[in-house]
Amino acid sequence: MTTSLSSTTSSTASPSFCEKCGTPTQLQIPPGDERERQVCSNPSCGHIAYQNPKVVVGAIATYQDKVLLCQRDIEPCKGKWGYCQGFLELGETSRQGAARETWEEAGVTVDPSKLELLAIYNLAGMQVQLIYRVELENDTFEAGHESSDVKFVSWDEIPWDELAFATVEWGLRHACEMKDVATPAIQERTKLITEDGKWEVEEG
Repeated sequence: MTTSLSSTTSSTASPSFCEKCGTPTQLQIPPGDERERQVCSNPSCGHIAYQNPKVVVGAIATYQDKVLLCQRDIEPCKGKWGYCQGFLELGETSRQGAARETWEEAGVTVDPSKLELLAIYNLAGMQVQLIYRVELENDTFEAGHESSDVKFVSWDEIPWDELAFATVEWGLRHACEMKDVATPAIQERTKLITEDGKWEVEEG
């Protein structure tokens, strides 16, 4: 699934028209609220368009001390490498979503119940990422339509300078640190935009 994991803008544009009746929306603070929202200008409708952060799920899959990487065949960061990940779909648990993404991008079947939570990343109120780890039963894979290449590499062979996003590097480095730990410590990291428009990374 196409996903921008380091964008400085929201992944969903503010709606110009009401999704209920099609009337143009107006930016205003609804009664009882404290934030500006796009509100239907039709008094008989008044639908409020709430926008919330997207949930991204991913799985760092390993087999016999090698990690599964996919080369992106889609933008953003086409040609760069990462673990399987994408946006959570309606009706899925986060583990089910991570397992689905692993199948879609690498043709690898994963039992969602075997996924262990490894990291939680918050990106400036735009995304919440839940990253899991899983040890596979075999090294069978097949590149999906969003991947130009898929391969298992040793931890020393990870192409650190060719990774798609900063969060991919965070997750892989943490997974490497935790690879011999039975119950991994959950890494929490937040990427914020400061008042002067710069990115700032905080632990927790």
